[in-house]
Amino acid sequence: MHTHTTISDGDYTIREVLNIYKDNGYDFLGITDHEIFCDSNEDAGITLVHGIEEASSYVGNDDRSGTYAHFNCFLPKANGEVKAYYYQNILDLQGTLDELKNKYELVQFNHPLFSRFLDNEHLALNGYDLIEIYNHKDFVEETGMSNAENLIRTMLNNHKKFWISANDDFHGPYYGTKNDKCFGGFNMVCADNNEESILQAIKNGYFYPTTGPMIKDFRREGNIFKIETTPVKRIIFYSNMRRCKNIYDLNDEEITYGEYEIRGNEFYLWVKIIDKDGKIAWSQPVYL
Repeated sequence: MHTHTTISDGDYTIREVLNIYKDNGYDFLGITDHEIFCDSNEDAGITLVHGIEEASSYVGNDDRSGTYAHFNCFLPKANGEVKAYYYQNILDLQGTLDELKNKYELVQFNHPLFSRFLDNEHLALNGYDLIEIYNHKDFVEETGMSNAENLIRTMLNNHKKFWISANDDFHGPYYGTKNDKCFGGFNMVCADNNEESILQAIKNGYFYPTTGPMIKDFRREGNIFKIETTPVKRIIFYSNMRRCKNIYDLNDEEITYGEYEIRGNEFYLWVKIIDKDGKIAWSQPVYL
């Protein structure tokens, strides 16, 4: 849901990017070039999700100089002109978000760690539908952090509501090696394989982000939440309660099942699974 082409600052054409992902087993791909909405009808045997990455740049002269916020936007409500956005404070940035939500049905806050916002600034913003918990291009190399999990937990503990996604932010290169900046983060969506169904499912939270392991089933039965997964080393249930529930095998064997009984004061529940290679998948937060 976050890739770039030669239309903006990517290394490959739309057809080349679509072929790269199709040849590696992807069902769909979101093209989100900077400030240019994807209007391609390219047919490469993979569902093309049309989007744009819009930016709002900080215009102050203090140590925040160079900070900016990027938002991926999908499902235009009307044919509106793409324009430049600027901000000096969170109120200005909220105005940008309000404008984007008037223009698009679905808005994602991209790479929040890379954008260098403080936690209280994140807590003050409202209106986007989803936020990247993992960005394969930016997080590790440019922030030193592997994902935005701590930020997400802070926001959930403060009653913020949103969906989470994992994306490549692919610009290039692609050589078929482990150093490629692709296939690091992706989203498993419960939808038919067409653009309308995929975007509607994402808008409704019928998807989960992963860097590798898979969630096979996740459900609530009475006061019990149950999850089935591909083989992993840990299953961790988070909530606003003081203690998480950390499930693992004492003999260090892989596990595929975990459950959590609601204690009564939770206002959200969220699950993370970690495989033997350290790769992670997250459920969507369940808002109780």
